[in-house]
Amino acid sequence: MSEKSVTVESPGKKASRRFHVEQVPFLPRLVAGMMRFLHGSCHFSILGKEHEDAALAHDGPALFVSWHFAFPAVIYHFRDRNGMVMVSRSRDGEWAARVLKHLGYKSFRGSPGKGGATALRRIIAEIKRGPGGGFVADGSKGPPLVAQKGILLLARYTEAPLVPVSVAADPCWRFHSWDRTLLAKPFSRVVLAFGPPLWVPRNMSAEQMDRKRLELENTLNDLTRKAEEAL
Repeated sequence: MSEKSVTVESPGKKASRRFHVEQVPFLPRLVAGMMRFLHGSCHFSILGKEHEDAALAHDGPALFVSWHFAFPAVIYHFRDRNGMVMVSRSRDGEWAARVLKHLGYKSFRGSPGKGGATALRRIIAEIKRGPGGGFVADGSKGPPLVAQKGILLLARYTEAPLVPVSVAADPCWRFHSWDRTLLAKPFSRVVLAFGPPLWVPRNMSAEQMDRKRLELENTLNDLTRKAEEAL
């Protein structure tokens, strides 16, 4: 698979000043438009489409979950469906939330593993009121390709299935970020690989939860390999 690494330099002290989204309100719409244009030029194919179709036809919300590196293509695929995406409460999170709004999403600012029981109850209620949404298994800061417990808690208390999905693209860029974000190049081939749903019963013990976490982690890595092999 053809990849090009993109180095993202850390700003120095003199260049550390960043614009707030309110100073350039047109930029999130522009970024969303660029994402639509770039991915719209690509050829998408899907492995395990029956799993995606079953989740979308499910009587209740579904939680699509991927690795952080795969999110650009996954976000494009599920655009304009009013799904929910979790973003951080940081300034960078505000930028992401504005971009996601222009891609047809609603955002929840926070994390199921942070902020205590109140934050967890709020996001559970939001999920139950809508069609579900998309989440990253390795969180907003990693470590990469290591599933975290938060997404399992959401599946447990919303009684929604976790539907794993991963991505490969050829040619593509891979950024020098902690997650090695994958961004398809214009007119590239993109493969999305879906796996069967994973259910997290309410009466799971801590040991069973950890086994389910490993199952999700292994499934996502296997789907990544299948998507790459399909290219």
